[in-house]
Amino acid sequence: MIRDYRVQSEFCSDRISFKTLDGTFRHLIETGANCSPFVSSAILNTAKKVYRLQEADKEHAMRPGQMKIVGVAAHELSGKRISECQLRECVVTVYADNEDNQIRARHGITGLRRAKLLRIATEAWEQGVLLSHEDFAYRILHCGLRTIARDIKYFKDQKIYIPTRGQQMDIGPGTSHKVLAVEQMIQRKDEYEISKRIYHSLGAIERYTTTFARVVLLKEKGVSLEEIAFVVQHSQRLVREYLDLYQRYKDQPAYQERLDEIIGKARNIDHLTLSSVSGEKKERS
Repeated sequence: MIRDYRVQSEFCSDRISFKTLDGTFRHLIETGANCSPFVSSAILNTAKKVYRLQEADKEHAMRPGQMKIVGVAAHELSGKRISECQLRECVVTVYADNEDNQIRARHGITGLRRAKLLRIATEAWEQGVLLSHEDFAYRILHCGLRTIARDIKYFKDQKIYIPTRGQQMDIGPGTSHKVLAVEQMIQRKDEYEISKRIYHSLGAIERYTTTFARVVLLKEKGVSLEEIAFVVQHSQRLVREYLDLYQRYKDQPAYQERLDEIIGKARNIDHLTLSSVSGEKKERS
């Protein structure tokens, strides 16, 4: 049987999906309960929300698809010899299961590589590490240095600065792609266009938006920045950027309705966490 490229790609994607934890869980549910893929997907998503499986401690528990890599500490100035720099370990996600499969199906090999470059560089940066172009070319993505340079230029043209050692001077507050995605959601930009611009899945964009809303709600409850970072399992830097983003838009009437909509969804979903954190603060006081 002769398969065209699209059919072959879908066939390979289906085979790969079985090799993930999500795929294994769904297969067991579908065969054991004789239910449809739609139902098994709904059960999986519910289980993740109830047990907060998306919020596992990234520093201490590596998931399938993750790897440890050593890079230069983010505080080291550019131009300094590598042999004189402090090095640190970080955990990065090289393969993100079905999320990467969706990105490849929608944006192809180039889109997947760019999504990985953005994700891995950001994960390392949030752990205090700046990876170099050579790290990506020879140790992580296994491609040419020119390819990495082209990908970084693509994002720079989109006003997204990849946090690598070579881009150190351009890194500043508010440049995270996660913040950019949420900001465009606040501006009611089309989700598919946002996804195409930053080479991310729709699920990832929804996750960034939900985290942003949780950060705002926790801040309104009087929770400190350090405690918010612990609850949402993200860096204090990202929490601070989300709060800065909220401050920029909260007093603008044109965006008030949209902010209420985004934060309202999180309030309905996350009321148990918010209540427990509030209760702990009252007990301490």
